[in-house]
Amino acid sequence: MPLRVHTVDFPPPQLAAQRRINAVLARAPRLRTDPWRIEAGQRLSTWLDAAAGRLHGPRLKKRGVTVEVRAPDEDLSVPLRILRPEGPPRAVVLDIHGGGWVLGSASLNDRLNAHLARRGFCVVSIDYRLLSERRGVFIEAAIEDCLQAAYWTVGNVDQLGAADLFVAGESAGAHLAALTVLALRDRGLVDLVRGCVLAYGVYDLSGTESVRAAGRDTLLFNGPTMRADLARLAPDRDEAALRAPDVSPLYADLSGLPPALFLAGEYDPLFQDSLLMARGWAQDAEVDLIRVPETPHGFLHFGGPAARGARIAVRRWLEARLAGSAG
Repeated sequence: MPLRVHTVDFPPPQLAAQRRINAVLARAPRLRTDPWRIEAGQRLSTWLDAAAGRLHGPRLKKRGVTVEVRAPDEDLSVPLRILRPEGPPRAVVLDIHGGGWVLGSASLNDRLNAHLARRGFCVVSIDYRLLSERRGVFIEAAIEDCLQAAYWTVGNVDQLGAADLFVAGESAGAHLAALTVLALRDRGLVDLVRGCVLAYGVYDLSGTESVRAAGRDTLLFNGPTMRADLARLAPDRDEAALRAPDVSPLYADLSGLPPALFLAGEYDPLFQDSLLMARGWAQDAEVDLIRVPETPHGFLHFGGPAARGARIAVRRWLEARLAGSAG
């Protein structure tokens, strides 16, 4: 099927606002996966996430969104954060947060997830294990947690109040979401999934050409070390093994998958990942790709016109899938 590409056309005031955001990011420290940075970042992230979780719950409740934190038990091995709307949900969204596989938590996407919950979606967000070289936790642990959460969600979708399921992820979460949907397909469980929303994901752990070409002026990331940073996720693999479909979905069989929406910023060195993955996915399914000009990786979290527009675009795409439309 043809890939439908939609390029955002920012009016001058909105483009100026985006450029101001980029100017701030240009002065900010770049993300790297050095072990000491990861451990320090995880400690800070844990404290910030706990504080944010305590603040977000009451605020969301005032807006008609109920937050439930489900702890692991005999049926579920990974914690979940469930945002429920007022009344019966229209569908369930299984959400996988970003953070480079080393930072963040299920509450990281509360802004987008609350936007969806206020409009009738039940959002189940996964608190998968974060990677740590010191503790010997690598990419396989995060993948396993997301699969277990997905199997639980599929088995309990009716109890969550809806018959339809979507899978969503951003950045590292988009990588994990793609692998999760592939696993659901392989188990014969993908028919329940009405669609996937994948924002600026990583689909080739060996590094696409745009990753390899990333320079020092790259926003958010430390461009010259990006390829090496990806390799640290699975240190026992050489470059060829990093391209294996069990960790790099770009090289998987992409047939038999549900419709998908990809979002990608044109200033993101991972833009090529989204473009190549969308093209491959579109060989056998309906796929939309939204190109956002002058926008870096992670734009959903930086405010401004790109973030606001993306939240609306995601919600409208989900609603169109539920209505049986490809619009």
